[in-house]
Amino acid sequence: MHTLQEQHHILVIPSWYPAFEGDVGGSFFREQALALQNVGCKVGVIYPQISSAKSLFKKNRKKGLEVSLDEGMPTYRYHFINSSPKINSLTRKVWVKYGEKLYLNYVEKYGKPDIIHVHSMLNAGFLALILKQKYNIPFVITEHSSAFARNLISKSTINKLKPVVFNADRCVAVSNEFKLLLNNTFSLNKWSYIPNIVSNKFLNYNLNDTSLVNENKAFTFINVCLLGSNKKVDLLLRAFALVQQKTPNVKLVVGGAGPELDNLIELAKTLKVSNKVKFLGALSREEVLEQVSLANAFVLSSEYETFGVVLVEALALGKPIVATKCGGPESIISPEVGLLVNKNNENELAEGMISLYEDYPQFNEQDIRDYCKKRFSENAVVNSLIQIYREILSNDSQ
Repeated sequence: MHTLQEQHHILVIPSWYPAFEGDVGGSFFREQALALQNVGCKVGVIYPQISSAKSLFKKNRKKGLEVSLDEGMPTYRYHFINSSPKINSLTRKVWVKYGEKLYLNYVEKYGKPDIIHVHSMLNAGFLALILKQKYNIPFVITEHSSAFARNLISKSTINKLKPVVFNADRCVAVSNEFKLLLNNTFSLNKWSYIPNIVSNKFLNYNLNDTSLVNENKAFTFINVCLLGSNKKVDLLLRAFALVQQKTPNVKLVVGGAGPELDNLIELAKTLKVSNKVKFLGALSREEVLEQVSLANAFVLSSEYETFGVVLVEALALGKPIVATKCGGPESIISPEVGLLVNKNNENELAEGMISLYEDYPQFNEQDIRDYCKKRFSENAVVNSLIQIYREILSNDSQ
C-alpha cells in the first residue's frame, strides 16, 4: 500500500544519461528530474553506465559505484565495461543486474520510492519490470527513442518489450505522432502524449533583438543536431543552396558533431556555399543556448524525430522555426511560431526557409516565448506528470 502524498518519491531510471557536465546526451531526462525536485518531489536517479572496451586503457576511467548529489538530487551510477557489445541480450542482463544493485544501494540510504519513472525502455524498462515484480513499485514509461519509427528494433526485441509495456502503470510518448506509432507497435491502446520540457535556463535567457535584417547583417538560420544520416543535414545544405540563389543575404550555422560532419563540409564546398555555412562542431548545453540566441530562426530537416528538444529550446529563445513533418514537430509547431514542410524534399524546405525569411517581421520573439512557456515549460509538463503519479498512487492505495 502506498500513501497518497504531495511529496512523491520518484526514482528515475534512464536508458542513457549525461556522462559529464555539459553533455547533451540525455540532458532532458536530467532536466525533467530536476524540475520534479524543484516542485517538491523527492527524486533520485540510478543509471548503470556502460563503457566500451576502448576505455579500459584510459587513465582516469571510473569503475564501479559512483554516488553524487546533482543540485541536491542523489545520482547513483555503476560504471562497467561492455564485454559483449554484439550480444544485446547479454548486455541487457548485465545492465539490469547492476541496475538492481544500484536500486538496493539507493533504497538503503533514501528509502523505497513511490514510483519509478523510466526514460526509454531499452534497457531501463526491463529493470523497472523486475523491480515492480520483486518490490511492488509501480512504474511509468516515457519513450523517446526514434529507433521504433526507423525500424531499428527487431520484432523479437519488441516481443520482449511487450510485458514491460503491458505491466507499466502508465505509458507516455513525447509527441502525438509517436503515441500513435507506439500504440500500433505494441497493439495496446495505452500510450498518451506528454511533451518533453524546455529548461527554464532557456525561458529565462535574455531575448536578443535580432529583428533588424539589413545588407550589413545576414539573416541567420541555425540547425543543431547529432550529425547522422537521419538528421538529413545534407538535404538542408542542398535546400540552403537554393535559398542562396534567391536571397543571398542569408547564412546557415550548423551545430553538432557526428559521423557525417566531414561529408557535410565537403558537400558545402561542392555546392559553393561554404562561405555562407559555418560548422560549429560539438556544443555544450550552454553553447547551444548562446548560439541559438544569436540566430534569427531555427531550421530542422530530420527524417524522423520523436519530439525535438532543440525546437522547444529555439521557441523559448523567441526564434521562429521551419521544420519537416517528421513526427515530433507536428506536436510543437503551429503557424503562429513557424511552418512545417514535407520531409525529404529540398525544394519544399528551401521554399519554407524563403517564406519564413520574407515573413520574419510578422513574428514576435516574446509571443513565441509565451507560446512555448504555456505548452512546454517545466511547470506545464511537471503538472501533467504529477497528475499521473497521483492517479497511480491513488489507485494503488485503494
